[in-house]
Amino acid sequence: MSSSAYPHFPLLSLPIAAGLAYAPHFIRALIVFKATKRWNNVNPRGQLEKVETRMAKAAWAMAKRAEGAHFNGLETLPVYYGAVLAALYAGVAKDQVNFYTGLFLASRALFNIVYILNTNDFTAFARTCIWTTSIGACLKLFLAAAATKY
Repeated sequence: MSSSAYPHFPLLSLPIAAGLAYAPHFIRALIVFKATKRWNNVNPRGQLEKVETRMAKAAWAMAKRAEGAHFNGLETLPVYYGAVLAALYAGVAKDQVNFYTGLFLASRALFNIVYILNTNDFTAFARTCIWTTSIGACLKLFLAAAATKY
């Protein structure tokens, strides 16, 4: 994505980040629906526990991990929004903001994949490293904003 095609990439990244936070929620719903051929929209948050005995153990575990990825995305989203908005407000160099917003989005997309597919200690460690990268990108934006003279 070139900066000339999207000159306000950091602002565009905000809804993309929200989409990445919500994507695992829909993946969880698809896993549950595929396994049970039903979806309880009256109590969707409580459905996973109710269908555990009607799903294959591996499918239920994957749905549970997708739920965890969704919750983690929601927890991380305000930190990212604050970091981007602080950097933009403080006038941090455009290339630096673009780099760290891109790094955050890429790491969150990879985080979702690794979290949902994780079945062993190695991928769990990789997930933690990827999460650390996404939080590190936010930290770099906050620090750059704090170091900017305005």
